Amino acid sequence: MLEIQDVTFSYGTSEEPPAPPAVRDVNLGIDSGETIAIIGQNGSGKSTLVKLLAAILKPTHGTILVDDLRTDAGGEALWTIRQHVGIVFQNPDDQLVANTVIDDIAFGPENLGLPRFEIEERVQEAMSLLDLESYAQMAISELSVGQKQRVAVAGILAMRPRYLLLDEPTTMISGHTAKQLLDTVRRLASERDITVIHITHFMHEVSAFKRVIVMDEGRILMDGTPADVFARADELRSVGLDVPMVTRLGQRLRVQGWAELPQVVLSIEELKEAEPHHPLDSVWQGLEAGRPQGSSLHLENKSTPTRDVETTLVAGSLEDSFARSLFELRDVHYTHLRGTPFAIEALHGLSLSIPEGQTVALVGPTKSGKSTLVDLLAGLIKPASGTLLFEGADVSTTAFAIERIRTTVGVVFQSPESQIFEDTVGKDVSFGPRYKKVPLAESRRLVQESLEAVGLPYEDFRTRYTYALSGGQKRRVAIAGVLALQPKAIIFDEPTAGLDPRGRRELLELIEKLKERNNLSIVYTSSSLADVIGLADLIYVLDQGRMVFGGTPREILAHVSELAALDIALPEPAQIALALHEIMPTIRTDVLSLEELESEIEKAKTKATKPA
Repeated sequence: MLEIQDVTFSYGTSEEPPAPPAVRDVNLGIDSGETIAIIGQNGSGKSTLVKLLAAILKPTHGTILVDDLRTDAGGEALWTIRQHVGIVFQNPDDQLVANTVIDDIAFGPENLGLPRFEIEERVQEAMSLLDLESYAQMAISELSVGQKQRVAVAGILAMRPRYLLLDEPTTMISGHTAKQLLDTVRRLASERDITVIHITHFMHEVSAFKRVIVMDEGRILMDGTPADVFARADELRSVGLDVPMVTRLGQRLRVQGWAELPQVVLSIEELKEAEPHHPLDSVWQGLEAGRPQGSSLHLENKSTPTRDVETTLVAGSLEDSFARSLFELRDVHYTHLRGTPFAIEALHGLSLSIPEGQTVALVGPTKSGKSTLVDLLAGLIKPASGTLLFEGADVSTTAFAIERIRTTVGVVFQSPESQIFEDTVGKDVSFGPRYKKVPLAESRRLVQESLEAVGLPYEDFRTRYTYALSGGQKRRVAIAGVLALQPKAIIFDEPTAGLDPRGRRELLELIEKLKERNNLSIVYTSSSLADVIGLADLIYVLDQGRMVFGGTPREILAHVSELAALDIALPEPAQIALALHEIMPTIRTDVLSLEELESEIEKAKTKATKPA
């Protein structure tokens, strides 16, 4: 059992006044075999609490007991706690230490001093649980992020902990990979009495856990079942969180009064499994009776692709509607570490166009070529072969000055810490203008306008220390630093990774506002469709350095089978519509928002109940 008794924790800083505690006055009891999801906005204390449970941190005040052992005791007690508690971090590279999969999984058991036969037994068992047998001899460097995350979990499971702590492990993976990982750990909780504590910002992941803990400003705000917690939707939104979309849909349908659904809908199955006496059931029956024999989904393409799918060109009508291209790639190839035994071909005959004044999303799984393409578009590298045009000029010619791209195209990286390096906000945002030797008065004007544009008041933030900013504020400062260079285009590389629901929503709204206000071209990379489906004018889906298919958001949603094969999850509205299509055959499945989905359900109901 885990016991947290009146625990407060403060990070030691020299700030005046001192920063508030990261965790304050927390009391919790967690039994063996429980599955718990912890949610909260950025900075709410979730990760700190998990590190306290793992004895990585010691309480400033109060006591934490792991199976009656104090986490601050040290010595033999600490050694025992470290064997009982395993933690998996958001970024698997933070904890993978060996060269190959099998060696990394064996690392923990070896450090426990176990006999060789037991180490081999545990390693084989862990690889089997995570479907890693075929990867045993592969180099860690050759794995995708999702595969690395499975190796990290396997390495912890090989130590046979009693408590498994997951600190946002699905942030960098999506689709079936994320679901498979969480299904596995929940199954282990049931079969082996392992306690699983899962930190997440994805509300749809929460419903499958037995207990939900909501944190805010270091305190426990709520503690109950998913239904208990999601019933308090307004309180959740007030602290930067939300409820799953299927829960919101259920609430709206109940308000309309045409369905006797549960008070809190937690899954699509609950929408579909209406009892016979429900008013909704007669609608289901009417829709089912009207289904044409052999009817299929409202899709353009249902074929299952191989991993070598030929490029599907964007419809000519779509291309014709755009202005001239900012970038154009024609049969571009690029190989990292070319000419060495470690050479990796990242782009393989890539052809696509990025129109001026549009928002273009580049979506694909790990190692699809997105990051390499970003480096090309930012002018950091040049194609090994093929043609890259910028505003109609070939960047490979000696006459082309690469600085032309670097002063025109700004990049906001996934981790803002990677591009914020000055000690104060004002100095960091002014770095670009200072580098370009802009006069001081003009530089100040640019800094002020840029900070105000991203919602950070100039007088409040210009002297703030960058290290003390929240994750969302750091992203805004990084964007302001790019805006101060007055670019024509901005590339956002997975900018919402690790943000809570409010942070994601506010950042996407900010990007849309900046595009309209500054007449910018936007390039947005993501491993998920969820963020880009309502933002992008044009989406390209990449895999293994090729463009697999592209089109408008609705056209992309037609490729259900191909997206599934690439482990790219559909956005929640499309997922729900696709599931409901089985019983509502007239519903469209290419919906982009909850409002569109609700409208489609209402249309389907009207058709089903209208007299013949």
